Amino acid sequence: MSAPIAGAAGRHLAAAAEHPQGLLPARIRDDVLEQFLSQELARPAAGGTVPVQEPAGQSSATDQASAAGRQRPVAGSAGGTSSSVGGDVPDSRRYVITNAGLLALLSDSQRRALTAAEADGRLPSTVAWQTYARLAKFRLVHFLDDDGNSHPNDGDTGVGRPPHRPYLTELGRSVAASATTGD
Repeated sequence: MSAPIAGAAGRHLAAAAEHPQGLLPARIRDDVLEQFLSQELARPAAGGTVPVQEPAGQSSATDQASAAGRQRPVAGSAGGTSSSVGGDVPDSRRYVITNAGLLALLSDSQRRALTAAEADGRLPSTVAWQTYARLAKFRLVHFLDDDGNSHPNDGDTGVGRPPHRPYLTELGRSVAASATTGD
């Protein structure tokens, strides 16, 4: 039995798992970031550093993408934190979650669902909606209708079978492969 990562580290990894580019939150304590890097749960993003400051009153495209529908408080202060998105820290590094980081967030049932997917990526019909909903939140699953069109959720109205089925995304396939090979 494996337990998902909890506490502040789990919240930081979950935020990265939900971010469209997999970026870790803007501020992370140095010790937590070091833990992520040493355990290969995160890595520096391609592209290296980001500009120190955005023009006043304008948010960056990365900030806009991560703020889509939710606000995230910035923890810490100028000392003792690392930044993954720009701001007041010169030469800020960006860090992204790895497949190992995504696997560390998953429960045993979520891992089983990923690795039990059919060859076409479809999850078994026995997977609970709570399980595939969490996988979809982490960008590992998306929903397709009978015509192959993608949808943001399963379309369940509470009457009958949901019209959209969960399938692995490319990221989901990559994480599933990592789970089975131990990489």
